[in-house]
Amino acid sequence: MNRKLVAAAIIATTLGLVVTAYAQFGGGQFGGGGRQGGGGYVGGCMVPGSRNGNGLADTAYPRDINRTGFVYARVRYHLVPRWNGEVPWHHDYPDGDTMFPDNLSRLTSVATDPNAYQIVDIDSKELFQYPFVYISEPGFMDFYPEDVKNLREYFDRGGFLLMDDFRANSQYPEQYLNMQAQMAKVFPDRTIEVVAANHPIFHSFFDLDPKDMLAPYTNYESGPVEFLSISDEKGRIQVMIDFNNDISEYWQALDVGQCSIHESGRAVQLGVNYAIYAMTH
Repeated sequence: MNRKLVAAAIIATTLGLVVTAYAQFGGGQFGGGGRQGGGGYVGGCMVPGSRNGNGLADTAYPRDINRTGFVYARVRYHLVPRWNGEVPWHHDYPDGDTMFPDNLSRLTSVATDPNAYQIVDIDSKELFQYPFVYISEPGFMDFYPEDVKNLREYFDRGGFLLMDDFRANSQYPEQYLNMQAQMAKVFPDRTIEVVAANHPIFHSFFDLDPKDMLAPYTNYESGPVEFLSISDEKGRIQVMIDFNNDISEYWQALDVGQCSIHESGRAVQLGVNYAIYAMTH
């Protein structure tokens, strides 16, 4: 691992170095949000990696890792019929999954390490072992009845879910609408809401302004970055939704220099805040 790049990211974000943004602040398609990402798949920031594969080689059996501290768990879910290339739940694996716990251990006192990651099936009781779980590309989820039951029990036990790496706009709303429909199966009594800039999740460790977040790339389906959530009856966020964004892309970029150090560092800070919030609220 290139430790110099990680150190540079920490320094850049800590000092708040100014970079030139190639987008304007704007309201989100489904609420208030951050900045519009840059360019498109070609002009944006995408880390070279697998664009194909079914993920079967990365099975969900327990890995031989240290489980006494924080473990970053990626959820493998059932898929809608329409997708191509790499299976959506697998995007950014394993680089994003190693970089996040690595930076969490470097920046905080949380006990974890780069090897502390695991794939877990959405309908498995193993899900209950992980208080913090991650779903990539939730616009492609298809929840079966057993998935809904298991996931609702996970949340009733106090679990926290981060959804990331999906996009939609008024012309192409399909990914958002499907995510909304699937989560309504789990929470028919709750709504998806915009997370206010003064919410504790943006200030649990680092003080962040959600309007400063820039998506690593955009395409024809993209809209402005938005931070959405589903909360319990006491107001605690249980589902954090990074919409029109892909912070895991930034995490894996830290070791290859593909993306802006400044933006990648901010994405790490955001992830740290999520983890600290999930473990303290």
